[in-house]
Amino acid sequence: MRNLLKSRKAQFYILSVVGLVTILYAIGKSLTTSSIIDTSELALRNDFFVFNNIVEKTLATLNASKSCEDLNFNLQEFKSFAIKEFAPTFRIEYNYTISCNETSRSATVSFNITLYSINSQIATSFTKSVNW
Repeated sequence: MRNLLKSRKAQFYILSVVGLVTILYAIGKSLTTSSIIDTSELALRNDFFVFNNIVEKTLATLNASKSCEDLNFNLQEFKSFAIKEFAPTFRIEYNYTISCNETSRSATVSFNITLYSINSQIATSFTKSVNW
């Protein structure tokens, strides 16, 4: 009977250790997954990419224009395109003023561009001179 009692004590200790290790492992696993920061959302956001693309294509539109009337038409077309293209995800305020000087065949254009999304608001203002 003494041998049977020792056998049960050994089984109890082994089961206790296995149970304790299992509980500690589960607690450690639950704490580890909650402490990891998920940065994939930032990588998937394309607000800055879209905004930089709009500014870059605005400058390309300025350089492609051949006259003041052409510049005004091209900027209006680009504004319509950008607002319509990104409308489901972003709201774009695209304002500009053109000061043409026909005698020197140049123009100065001032821009105020703002991109609104659910998470951010990105804005810039700049002035660019163009010669033909």
